[in-house]
Amino acid sequence: MGTEGRKDWQRRESLTSALVQVGVVAVLLAGAVVFFVHRGTVRKQTEEHLRAARMAAMRGNPADLARAMTELEALFQLDAEARDAQALAADIQTVLWLEHRQPGADAKAREHLSRAVQLESQSGERYGAHALHLLAAGKSAEAEQYLAGLEARGANNARLTLARALALQARGDLPGARQAFARAAEASWRDPRFTTAYGEALMDEGQYPQAVEAFAKATSVNPDHLLARVSTALAHTYQGRKTEEAQQVLSGLEARGAELTPGLKARAGALKAELALARGAPDEALSAADEALNAVPDEHYALFARARALAVKRDAQARAAFEAAVARRRNAPLLYLDGARALQAAGDNGGAVALLDAYEATFGPVQTTTPDGKKAGLLEKDGRYWLARGGVLEAASRQDDALVAYDKALAARGVDLARAQYAKGALLLARKDYEGARPLLAAVAPDSGAGTMAEAYTAMGDLLFAQGEHAAGCQHYFFGLARARAQGTPREALAERVEDIRKRLESAGQASMAKAWKAESGSLLEP
Repeated sequence: MGTEGRKDWQRRESLTSALVQVGVVAVLLAGAVVFFVHRGTVRKQTEEHLRAARMAAMRGNPADLARAMTELEALFQLDAEARDAQALAADIQTVLWLEHRQPGADAKAREHLSRAVQLESQSGERYGAHALHLLAAGKSAEAEQYLAGLEARGANNARLTLARALALQARGDLPGARQAFARAAEASWRDPRFTTAYGEALMDEGQYPQAVEAFAKATSVNPDHLLARVSTALAHTYQGRKTEEAQQVLSGLEARGAELTPGLKARAGALKAELALARGAPDEALSAADEALNAVPDEHYALFARARALAVKRDAQARAAFEAAVARRRNAPLLYLDGARALQAAGDNGGAVALLDAYEATFGPVQTTTPDGKKAGLLEKDGRYWLARGGVLEAASRQDDALVAYDKALAARGVDLARAQYAKGALLLARKDYEGARPLLAAVAPDSGAGTMAEAYTAMGDLLFAQGEHAAGCQHYFFGLARARAQGTPREALAERVEDIRKRLESAGQASMAKAWKAESGSLLEP
C-alpha cells in the first residue's frame, strides 16, 4: 500500500510539473517572439529613417539637411546608439557649420562625432567629418597625417578624398588639390556637394569656365541646388557674361527669405556686389558687400568685391581691403592676381606689386608632384602668375623686370603660353625691337589667319606698318578686326579703328591702298 501511494504521488507530481514547464516554455517562447518581432520592427524603422536621411541630405539645400536631421532625430528615439546614424548626423552638421555657417552647428557636429567615435562607427561620414574638423581648427598637417593613416589601411571614399583635396589646398598644392577634388566629384557625382566644392576650388583659381562646368554637373542632379546656382552666377559675372541671367538667380535667391543660411546670404551678397560693379555702381557694390559681411564676416568673395569696389573708386583703402581678402583665403590665386590688376587699373602700381610679392611668398615654397612623379616648385610652372607680374611691372614702367617675368611665363609653357608670347612681343614692339618681337607675334598671329587673339593681329599689323610692309599689315589688321567683331566689339569702335588705319595709310603715301582698305573693310561694319 505504501509503495503504491508513493507511486501515485510521483505520477501526479510529474504531470503537474510537466504542465508548469510547458507553460513556462510557452511564455518564454511568446516573449522571445515578441522581442524578435519588436527588434525587427525597430531595425526596419531605423533603416528606413537612415535611408530617408541620406536621400534628403544628398540634395544639399538647407531645407534638405534639416529634413535629414528630422529623420535622424526620429531614429535616435528608437535607437540612440545607432553608430552610423550618429556619424551621418556629424557629417550633416559639419556641412551646416563650415559651408552654411549655421549658428550652433559646430557644437552639434562635435557632439555627434564624439558619439560616433565612442560607438566605433566605421563609416566614411565619421572619418570625413573628423578630418574636416581638424582642417577647421587649422591643423592641416595633422589632417594630412590622419588621412594618410586611413589610406594606409585601405580606406577610400568620396568624403575622405574631399578632405584630402581641402588639405592639399590649405598647403598650397593647388594642382594636387584639383586632382583630388575631381576624383571626389567623380566618385560621388550624384551628390552636388562634391561637384560644388570642385567648382568653388576652380573659381578660387580664377578658372571660371571650368568652374561653371563643375557647377553645371551639380545642378544636373539637383537643378535647385542653391549654392551651385549662386556660384555659377558669380563665375559668369566675373567673366562679364550672362549678367541678366545672374540677376535673375539673385532675385530668386533673395525671394527664399528665411530659408537662406548665413553662408548663402553672404554668397548672394557677393554676387549682388559684383553685379553692381558690372553696372558701374561701386557705391552700391560696397553696400552689398557690407551686407554680405554682416552675414559672414570672413566670406572671401564679399571681401574681394568690397576691395574691387574701393579700387574702382580709387579709394586709398583698396590695398588694405585686398590684403584682408587674401588673409582670409591665402591659397586663392584669384584674390592676388585679379586684385593686382584692379590695383594697377586704379593707379596703385606699388600695391599691385606688393600683392604679387605676397603671392610669391605664399606659393614660392610649395612643391608639387609632376605627372612623372618628380617634385617641382609650384611657381616654376605657374605661367599665369608670371604673366600677371609682367603686366603689372610693365604698367609700372619697369620694362626690364617685366621682360624677365614674361620669359618665366614662356618657360612655364602652360595654358597661357600664347598670351605670354603676345605680351612679350607687344612689349618688344613698344621698345621698337622689331626683330625680337616678330617671331613672338607671328606665333600667335599667323599669316593664315588661324590665330584667335585680336590684339595679337593688331600688334602684328603695327609691326608690319612700322617696317613698311603695308599690304601684309592690312591683312593682319583685317584678321584682328574680324576677331574683335566675333568677340562682341561694338561696331562704332570697329569703325573708328578702320578709319584710323585708312588715315595712316594715306599719311604713309599709300593712297590707293587706303581706298582699297576702305572698300574691303566695309564688310566688317555691316550689321
